Amino acid sequence: MKILTAFSLIILTAFVGCTSAEHQQMQNERERLRAAYEDARIKNDRRTSKDRLASEMLGTWQFLGIEVLESDLSNEIVRAAIALDESSRKNLTIRFFEQNGIRFYEGNNGGIEVTGEFSIYVERIAEVLYPELGMNQSSGITPGAFLFGDSSAGIFSGSPGASNVLISVEDDRLYLTLGAGASLTIEGWAQSDGIRYSFKRIK
Repeated sequence: MKILTAFSLIILTAFVGCTSAEHQQMQNERERLRAAYEDARIKNDRRTSKDRLASEMLGTWQFLGIEVLESDLSNEIVRAAIALDESSRKNLTIRFFEQNGIRFYEGNNGGIEVTGEFSIYVERIAEVLYPELGMNQSSGITPGAFLFGDSSAGIFSGSPGASNVLISVEDDRLYLTLGAGASLTIEGWAQSDGIRYSFKRIK
C-alpha cells in the first residue's frame, strides 16, 4: 500500500510539473503573440498616418504666414522677426508631387528654385503620433534655408526622422512647425510649442 501511495505521489508530482510547464509555455506564447500584435498595430498606425499625410500634401502651396506658438521673447522682438521673415517669403511656393513611387518637392521664391525628395516619418510617443517632414536636396539652397531661413539651414541634415519639423494638413492649409518639444535651458527643462509656418493650397 505504501509503495502504491508513493508511486501515486510520484505520478501526481510529475503531472503537476508537466501541467505547470505547459501553462508557462502557453503564457509565454500569449505574451509573444500580444507583443507581435502590438508591434504590428503600431507599425500599421504609423504607415497609415504617413501614407494619408503624404497623399494630402500633394499639390502646390503658397506661403501664408508665421506664428510663434510659445515664446519667452518680448512681443516687439517677435513681431519684428516675424515681419522680416514673412516679407522674404511672400512669393514662396512649394509643390509636393509623386512620380514612379518617389516623392519629390520643388520650390520657388522670387527666382530662388529648389528641388529634391521628401519623406514623412512618424514618431510615436506614448499613444500620440508625431509626423515629421524629411527633405533631401537635389538642387538649389538647402530645404531648411529655403523654408525657414539661414539660421535653420541644417534642420534636415540629421538622421532620418530627426528633422524636428512637425507637419500637418487641415483642409486647404499646410502647417510646418519648427522647434516644438522640450529643451534643456539654464533654468531646467522648458517646453516649447515652436514656430508654425502656414501655407494655403493653390493647386
